[in-house]
Amino acid sequence: MNSSRGFFKGFLIGLFSFILANALAAHLLSDCGLPAVLGASSCSDDIIRAGFPLVFFEEGGFAFHSNFNAAFLFVDILIGLGFAVFLGFRMKKRNTL
Repeated sequence: MNSSRGFFKGFLIGLFSFILANALAAHLLSDCGLPAVLGASSCSDDIIRAGFPLVFFEEGGFAFHSNFNAAFLFVDILIGLGFAVFLGFRMKKRNTL
């Protein structure tokens, strides 16, 4: 396998796993799960939360509130890209041996 192909494969696996971790975190942290995040929930006063490892979005509740933290979103994106690049280099190194 070509080493650049190994990097690309590792990068995609890392990026996909980070996206799945964010979806799982949104499901577990939100009061009514992932349907609430997607707007398909029938809960009346649920709280929607998004972000892993830092929660950058929170909205809802009986006394409605909405919080969005752009810095936390930026840090989450950097962590996800860093993880994907790390996994890409790890796969590249493994395939060159």
